Amino acid sequence: MKKQIKDLQLYEIDFLIAKIEKKDDAYIFHSTCYIENNYIFSPTTNPLQTWPIIDRDMISTIYIDYYTKWMAESEKCSGFGETSLEAAMRCFVASKFGDEVEL
Repeated sequence: MKKQIKDLQLYEIDFLIAKIEKKDDAYIFHSTCYIENNYIFSPTTNPLQTWPIIDRDMISTIYIDYYTKWMAESEKCSGFGETSLEAAMRCFVASKFGDEVEL
């Protein structure tokens, strides 16, 4: 089933990021993404997991007062979210898959 990046749940974005980052053992259980020995992987909410991706891909974020609060962009993408981390990770996933992804 194809879904728009803007409509994905956070755990779905986390799962896609795990796949992009070559974490082939990633799986979803109870709306949470796990990797390597049941370690929670959540770059949409965990800055320690998010910032290396943001820095590497040169994603910038800005607070906006309308629509969804935060916008992120890079040379390849843009994304919106309730938090700067969510917006940046939506942007990152969009840079790899485009506006739609097959789940």
